[in-house]
Amino acid sequence: MLGLSLGLGLNLASSLKRYAVILRWYLLTRRYVSLEVFDLILGLETLTKVGKLMIISLPGIRRVKPLRKLPWFREARDDGTRFTWIACLLWILINIGAQILVAALSLFWPVDPSDAVPLMTYGNVLVADLNTWSLDTPDPTWWANSTSMEAAWVAGMEAIVYPDNFRLNETQTDLSSLPGTPLYKADGYYEYKFYNRNPEHQYTNYVVSSRIVQSRATCEQLETRGEYVDPDDGPMYMEGREEGKDWEHYLLPQRTTGSITWIGSTYAFCGPRCTNFTVFQDSDNADIKYPSLFLCNSTLSHITGGESDFTNLADSDKEHIYGNDDFARIAAGSMAWTGYALNGWDDRQTRSYLRGSKWSPYRIISKDDVEDLLSRFTIGAVAAFDDHGIRYTVKNQNSRPMQGQQLTVDWPYVLGLLGGICFIQLAALVCLIAFGNKSIIRDESFFSLAMLLSPVVNRIGRVGMNLSGDEIKMHPKLLWKRIRYDYREGKNGEPNQVDIFFQGRDDAEVRRSWAPGVYN
Repeated sequence: MLGLSLGLGLNLASSLKRYAVILRWYLLTRRYVSLEVFDLILGLETLTKVGKLMIISLPGIRRVKPLRKLPWFREARDDGTRFTWIACLLWILINIGAQILVAALSLFWPVDPSDAVPLMTYGNVLVADLNTWSLDTPDPTWWANSTSMEAAWVAGMEAIVYPDNFRLNETQTDLSSLPGTPLYKADGYYEYKFYNRNPEHQYTNYVVSSRIVQSRATCEQLETRGEYVDPDDGPMYMEGREEGKDWEHYLLPQRTTGSITWIGSTYAFCGPRCTNFTVFQDSDNADIKYPSLFLCNSTLSHITGGESDFTNLADSDKEHIYGNDDFARIAAGSMAWTGYALNGWDDRQTRSYLRGSKWSPYRIISKDDVEDLLSRFTIGAVAAFDDHGIRYTVKNQNSRPMQGQQLTVDWPYVLGLLGGICFIQLAALVCLIAFGNKSIIRDESFFSLAMLLSPVVNRIGRVGMNLSGDEIKMHPKLLWKRIRYDYREGKNGEPNQVDIFFQGRDDAEVRRSWAPGVYN
């Protein structure tokens, strides 16, 4: 956009300069002027000459004695007009105003670095490695997943502050103002959209991928009888029953007064990507007047999408990008995982959360509450892992995100400025059309100009070949001469003769415009 502004400014300056080059010939025909003024009018394409012409044309400027010591003011002349300095001032203001308008454009279409709209280039892409939650495996037996289970719970706790109030169609592309990667809430489930990252700047150069995963929980609330029981010769339990079934004892490895205890099964009973839960809310004889018991299944769906994100993926790449059932099942049970067996309970792991916390609201919870909390914790664990978990590099892709540029256009101001620029161009063009064709417009060749001014310099003779412009204008034979660009009418059908007229010798009337015809 800077180049566009520069190009527009140069184009406008070039146009105005060209208009001045054409209009100068009309101005030279209007009246007799001194050689200094004639020379300045020939150089109207430069604002320095216009400024000097304005200074020396100010009415009565020579009467101000202190100004006579200054170079430009010393050359001031009364050229018989009161409007030359006004025309010069207007021309300077038009040129400066046009450049200010062009410069101001860049204020209203700023181009800023943007993380929301990245550029896609060729290279390696960094993604979350969904093959395992932890690279540490201290035990090669059944408990090899213990560190992964604890890592999943830690990730879920880290995501407690992640924003989760976005709908599915409210995709967030800029994470700079968010406390974490966003979670999307739908009716009965949560969804997460994975991110592809630049390996060198993974937290500034990223893009939302088309890969998505969903977490969903289904629960059944049981009828309870009395309070929990803690016998001397066995584990604690709560009596409950499903609708239409007999009363059963539901074992409780631990419980906390007024809080919710989440008990997750370490064995897979509800599917390869599912963890089944027993959820118990203990009473406290205050706001929570009776205990509640739920049986739940927490499931993490298969990851879908991503076909447009990558090309030529190997099977090993897909294993890391799309994960496996073990990863999903650990995520689904992350709410309860501790990573160790508590008091010999190797078939289940248990977490109790203090009442009043996010995962244990201080109220009598409902089936919908439990389902929402379970699926929220699960999707949060996945989001935190995608944000700062184990990484995998997908090589040689065309979707490596790089920092993009965002153009923000303030259209009312931009259109107003462009309108002002167009008005200046149009006004200058109208003046050009109205006055530029009223005299012969000579080309810019120095030879052509030398031929035109030959009647002037011939008065000095060949002895003045090495004189400077100022020396020529101050030569005694030319010092007080006033000249005008004009023509002599041809006789007997001969062409009109372009010439320089001297005041006092060629006192023809000022012409409104030159007559059509042939000139030489």
